[in-house]
Amino acid sequence: MLKLFAHIGIRQAKNIAKLILGYPVSYPSLGSMTLDKDDVIIARSWLKDRPDWNNNELVSEYEKQFALWNGSKYAFAFMGGRVALSACIHALDLNSGDEVIIPGYTCVVVPNAFQFAGIKPVYSDIELETYGLDASLIEDKITQNTKAVMLHHLYGLVCRDYEQIINIARKHNLKVIEDCAHSTGAEYKGIKVGNYGDAAFYSSEQSKIFTTIQGGIAVTNNDVIAEKMREYYNQAPIPDDIWIDKQLNNVIFNYYAFKHPQRWLLGDIARLKYSRKQLISTTHEEECGIQPVHYGRKMSSPIAAIGINQLKKIDHYNSIRRKNALRWDEWCNEKKYKKPVVIDNSVPVYLRYPVMVEQQKKINTSWASKELGVQAGVWFMSNIHPADRPVNGCPNADKAVKQCINFPGLLK
Repeated sequence: MLKLFAHIGIRQAKNIAKLILGYPVSYPSLGSMTLDKDDVIIARSWLKDRPDWNNNELVSEYEKQFALWNGSKYAFAFMGGRVALSACIHALDLNSGDEVIIPGYTCVVVPNAFQFAGIKPVYSDIELETYGLDASLIEDKITQNTKAVMLHHLYGLVCRDYEQIINIARKHNLKVIEDCAHSTGAEYKGIKVGNYGDAAFYSSEQSKIFTTIQGGIAVTNNDVIAEKMREYYNQAPIPDDIWIDKQLNNVIFNYYAFKHPQRWLLGDIARLKYSRKQLISTTHEEECGIQPVHYGRKMSSPIAAIGINQLKKIDHYNSIRRKNALRWDEWCNEKKYKKPVVIDNSVPVYLRYPVMVEQQKKINTSWASKELGVQAGVWFMSNIHPADRPVNGCPNADKAVKQCINFPGLLK
């Protein structure tokens, strides 16, 4: 605690100096930017009223509302996108010894979910227009053990080879999982992504399109697959009261630390109050490929209440993201950088705006705050972010690791 006090003292002294000199004291955050005071009110209300924490009715309502909004027949709410992926794996009858083709440019929790089930992830390279799987390389990866392909819509873009990937999978009788963790609300041909494959998962982790701090949803439009998802869902435990308490307190903390207009000051006050209750999105265990003891849980009512409130605002915030992307379009044009590709008939949501820059500009991103008044995100710093696991034969992914930065989609 003394160390925390010292860090805060130094930071606030610097902030006061910045105020005196007329410099900005905070920048747009890269996460939790859809949290508002109404979410804080809901979190505080649930912290005061605990008897209904394990009542599943509100979770069912959240699932129903998400399915309706997303255009999906079935939706199941879990405590993480990674857990929702595990539900998809179970629902598709993927078994130990099977292989699944996935992008060689992803988050560590994705291959973990497969490996926890005894399934071998086979990495395939991406294209550098939308950072999705390159369809032209997939068939070379297919073996007699391949049972599925997992495509992703990264940074809120609809992946360039969406239809081709699905067609290849159908040709080889493979299941399709859609990773929509970055792209909740993005559309292709008037239908939201996640509804073209066999199953899909979404994330409401604190850095995503909408947030419940931690959370995820699995969807499908297939009755048989839905029954298997429900089977996984029914055996999943609800988080204990200690975890729910922490998550609700993190809603309050994240609002003051990352969203409030005076977060430069109130964020540090919140750190003093909530430091012992902060949750880590990806633990050291997960980075090492070890399944955490709290893995595999379904959502609780208090968190579903936050999700329902976030769902009311998601279209509004996605509209703002698209408007803000125009600023980054102009910057790319001015600086002669290639803009990310928006494929025909698609509507992106720009969780972040990815750009390939010189390697040095990714190594040291201080130029972004000085020149543009924003922090540049550095997703991904490794092929299997944030773990330093080797991935061979994915040169485009390697290049993106070295050069891709990403600007925030929400600027205030």
